Amino acid sequence: AARIAAAAAAAASGGEIGPYYTPTGASDETLQFESRFESGNLQRATRVGPFEYDLELTADFNTRGHTQWFFFSVGNTRQGRMYKFNIVNLYKTDSLYNFGLQPLVYSEHRATQGDGVGWFRSGERICYYQNTTRVQRPTADKPRRKKKNR
Repeated sequence: AARIAAAAAAAASGGEIGPYYTPTGASDETLQFESRFESGNLQRATRVGPFEYDLELTADFNTRGHTQWFFFSVGNTRQGRMYKFNIVNLYKTDSLYNFGLQPLVYSEHRATQGDGVGWFRSGERICYYQNTTRVQRPTADKPRRKKKNR
């Protein structure tokens, strides 16, 4: 919450928002995730293996904690490297990803230095498993109604 407030203050004052993580050098292959932009919904990225990350998404507004989509950027990637992203808080029983749907991705490099196509569908060995472990979120204290005695 403090980081979000600091980022909002920096943006409001016209300042640059710095990354959450900065690689320590050319050999540091840790990915840089970002979603502090309109409609970005990545809440947390945790590295669980050399090239594998568990991702937790922010719940959609006006729902009871459901998430149907994802939108974030990834930096410090390496050409030819296979990465695995596990989105750990999706709760639907099934998904079109199990029937061939691929995520929509944007490549700035491909758009500017490749074939001019920025948005395209991509990904290999995509599968969906329902997560049955719910992440507990703190809830705001609501005033309780007093029971009427009759």
